[in-house]
Amino acid sequence: MSQMRDTSSNAAQIEYWNAIAGETWAQFQESLDRQIEPLGLAAMDVLGPGEGEHIIDIGCGCGQTSLTLAARVGPTGSVVGVDISKPMLDVALRRPRPATLQVTFRKLDAQTGDLGSGRFDAAFSRFGVMFFGDPVAAFANIRASLKLGCRLAFVCWRPLSENLWMQAPLQAALPFIPPVAPSGPTAPGPFAFADAGRVRSMLADGDDQPV
Repeated sequence: MSQMRDTSSNAAQIEYWNAIAGETWAQFQESLDRQIEPLGLAAMDVLGPGEGEHIIDIGCGCGQTSLTLAARVGPTGSVVGVDISKPMLDVALRRPRPATLQVTFRKLDAQTGDLGSGRFDAAFSRFGVMFFGDPVAAFANIRASLKLGCRLAFVCWRPLSENLWMQAPLQAALPFIPPVAPSGPTAPGPFAFADAGRVRSMLADGDDQPV
């Protein structure tokens, strides 16, 4: 019996990241990478990529994290960066890299796409996992691509109230823009994973869910 995957739940995010959002990130890639690079490096230190390992980079964006991971696993390892945003992947593909690094980029939805079965030693993401329409299904799909004894490390934002760098400009802009309907706390977006308890539950459910 074959099972059909739901490919519709991320449609809005796919449209969003292939339009102005993805184009803006591609345009300002250098400055945005500088801003969040230390956070990604901290998560990589926790992941501990080893020589010769094969790693999948979820929501790789413009490719900085994939190239850094590839340098850590060395020429005997490999990294596959996946993202739904063509504008950002175009930047990733243009980035210079040593010929010895084994890194590839794929335009793929990590929630529903075929990532391979038992292929990777570890999964990594720098702010790329908060945009899934169905996070449990996404983590189940990612888990299926990992070997036994695998590892996962990702970076996500804590609540908006604890991120003044975003809260302050938002509050300053509100008097000058039309009213914006607040999104639900678990809707796909930067702060969808703000509740640590919910994240732990999603990871556990994704580990148990058949794919």
